[in-house]
Amino acid sequence: MIEMGVLRAEWTKFSSIRATMVLSLVTVAVSGLFGWMFGNVSATEYAATPAQERLGFQPLDMGMRGVFIAQLLIAALGVLVISSEYGSGTIRASLAAVGGRGRLLAAKAGMTVLTALPVSVAAIWVMYTVSQVTLAAGGAPYLMPGDPAALRMLLLGPVVLTMLALFGLALGFLLRTTAAAVNAGTAFLLLPVLASASPAPVRDFIQGFWPNTTAFQALSGTSALPPVVAFGLFAGFVAVMMVGAFVRFDRRDT
Repeated sequence: MIEMGVLRAEWTKFSSIRATMVLSLVTVAVSGLFGWMFGNVSATEYAATPAQERLGFQPLDMGMRGVFIAQLLIAALGVLVISSEYGSGTIRASLAAVGGRGRLLAAKAGMTVLTALPVSVAAIWVMYTVSQVTLAAGGAPYLMPGDPAALRMLLLGPVVLTMLALFGLALGFLLRTTAAAVNAGTAFLLLPVLASASPAPVRDFIQGFWPNTTAFQALSGTSALPPVVAFGLFAGFVAVMMVGAFVRFDRRDT
């Protein structure tokens, strides 16, 4: 169990680092910007599409394409929760104050969830609202919040992004520097987008089974896997990353 005093100390450190607070605000702002941009582009494309082809228009998928950028920012937020302490050298003081590596990692994970979840909720809801309002204003189909697909995105989307923040935290523990962890996380999360140039078997595997891809496909209802399996694959991957982070943190000197 994470002690409240340890969490308060983690919050003090988190809120005192300007980069983490700025990144949180930027994530929400960028989500709104991409919601407007993709909503506007999609409405324009819809207006130019022949009537017989409009039946396949997916307003949620078209408007929420910016989530692939938001995931990078959320993962970077998770990285900063720990990499900032390695960069400043305060990780030794944190260990001395907490009194155990497992307790410190648990506190960092708790702090990551408590900070990333509200940011993720704001990012998903802002992107959804702006994109669907923009689509409606452009005369294109849009989804109301009560639609099952919209509810799935609004309720589970923040959970997926929060878990990606834990993925970033794990990378921070494993690589110990902000630049290396952010670069590795960005490459990993964007690989499915770049996989189109790969041979067909590799492309199909990455686009169908890559952890973050399966989660987002399950959110949009386009996954070839059952939703429980898709989310389970993603959750299992994040859990393995956190276990790996603990093993490395526990066995290596600071």
